[in-house]
Amino acid sequence: MKTTIVRSRSFITPVLLALLAVTVSGCGSSRYTMIETPKQPVTNFTVLEIKDFTSALTDQDSINLAARFADQLHAAVIKDREKNPGKSIFSEVVRSSDRSDKVLALDGTVISFEKGSRAKRYFIGFGAGKAFCTIQASFKDKATGQEVLKTNFDGELSMSFFGGSAEEAVDEVVKAFIDYFRDYFETGAPPSKATG
Repeated sequence: MKTTIVRSRSFITPVLLALLAVTVSGCGSSRYTMIETPKQPVTNFTVLEIKDFTSALTDQDSINLAARFADQLHAAVIKDREKNPGKSIFSEVVRSSDRSDKVLALDGTVISFEKGSRAKRYFIGFGAGKAFCTIQASFKDKATGQEVLKTNFDGELSMSFFGGSAEEAVDEVVKAFIDYFRDYFETGAPPSKATG
């Protein structure tokens, strides 16, 4: 009889731990949508310059997000490059550069940012009170100022442990950028992706 109880507990414990892990990690998602395909091969560039971001919105939260996002993105890109050395088509990823030749400049604009309701995410979940963020990125040839491509990056958080934080939606946008860079800015990317 004790053996049966122990087996029942040993079955329930992993299930409860898995459920807790999903709840703690939250339900966030990220994606990118290419608005304009590359007008020239991105392999023409050796440096990616991540410029300061701006906000198309006037609320203070969106303005604050724009003010810090470029640094957050740059740190994530550098961390990814350290984990995956030699894969990027860029020899450098910088926040600013005096160079203009072969520099692809990334200009980003916060076009939506909604903190949602932490209480609704916690008590209701399943999308109620979700937090979301969209940043539109324009990649330009720094030497000519011509736009090379344009992409939207989206992140959202629908539920998480204690409702989560809107910052988790912002983290999902960073993940969308990293996914995009891996898909389009790594050596060995399909030619159609690298050249449009």
